[in-house]
Amino acid sequence: MPKPQEVASIKVKGKNYLNWQTVSVTRSGVDLFPKFAFTAAAPAESAPDFASMKLGIGDPCEVILGGRQAVSEGRITGRQPAYDAREHGLQITGTTRSQVIARATVDHNKGEFKGYSLSQIANAVLKPYGVKFSLKGDTTDADKAFPKVNVLAGESVFAFIERLCRFRNIYLLPGQGADIVGYRLKAKSGAIAELEEGRNILAANAVFDYQDAFSEIQSIGQQPGNDQTFGDASRDVTATVKNSAVTEHAPYHLIAEMPGDQTDMRMQAQHENGFNLANQINVNIKIQGWFKDQNSLWLEHIGDVVSVYSPMLFTKDRMQLAIQAVTSSQGPQGTTTDISLVLPEAFNGGGQTQSNAGQGGSGGTPPGLYT
Repeated sequence: MPKPQEVASIKVKGKNYLNWQTVSVTRSGVDLFPKFAFTAAAPAESAPDFASMKLGIGDPCEVILGGRQAVSEGRITGRQPAYDAREHGLQITGTTRSQVIARATVDHNKGEFKGYSLSQIANAVLKPYGVKFSLKGDTTDADKAFPKVNVLAGESVFAFIERLCRFRNIYLLPGQGADIVGYRLKAKSGAIAELEEGRNILAANAVFDYQDAFSEIQSIGQQPGNDQTFGDASRDVTATVKNSAVTEHAPYHLIAEMPGDQTDMRMQAQHENGFNLANQINVNIKIQGWFKDQNSLWLEHIGDVVSVYSPMLFTKDRMQLAIQAVTSSQGPQGTTTDISLVLPEAFNGGGQTQSNAGQGGSGGTPPGLYT
């Protein structure tokens, strides 16, 4: 009998479907929508009647790993039955029902918002889909009101919300059920777990790549003038994030997508820096099982920080890294979880900023963090 904590199932219309040959569930801070894939195959003479399995395209479903809900408010998006004279097989794939916002455009009657916050605008455009948006982590200035926001013609709901998040240094993560979360990692967040070479790490690899690293990122914008803000203060609005760990002079300047003030430019520059940092260190670790502890799956900890001890990977033996993606799987290799890790600053932008008035510190990623 399989261990209860290693049993995977898809629940559709109140019925649990078990005995899958391979299982894969992924949650990520790169792709907002969780993904799952289940496959079954058996010799023709003993195969179950896959054609009669009531798993159809569009069916609402839940994915349960070890008795704990891994995907709720899911939708089956793919069904691939196959057979020949020797074998019958079936693959089921899907995601959460919120994935529709990636292709659906913003309702035409929501073309402009004046004086609303990120949370208010996001929840307004998500309401027709029964999806909710909330903030998590460091929410400083995250809900600062936008003076005016216009929806671009043909812009999807997801693209619209993501554009606003860039101006608030907010990173989108999957939330409970079909809901989505705007996240910014708190500075100096403690590690939720320790991963250690020779103890609980089955396999690991790392890529350190500074080819595209920037020494500074500057966001350049403007804002509408009024009686309080005019002239240079309106025409020249910039903010710069500096990464002191990049010793080469490698600046990157970007034009802001929307009008904004000094705070807006600062948050956009930090957000861009976060994505730049996410590409510079990638550590992949395989561990046994699906559970971080008795009460949670590793899939539930996207954005959290872990401590990794591995002299084989790091010149300084240990690093604090943030979880960017998790894939829990089962198959011939056993029941395992693959954790993708990046610099924690990838979830908050890292560093401090300098405004066009010279305010703020030099900041940046602490020297030596890359090694």
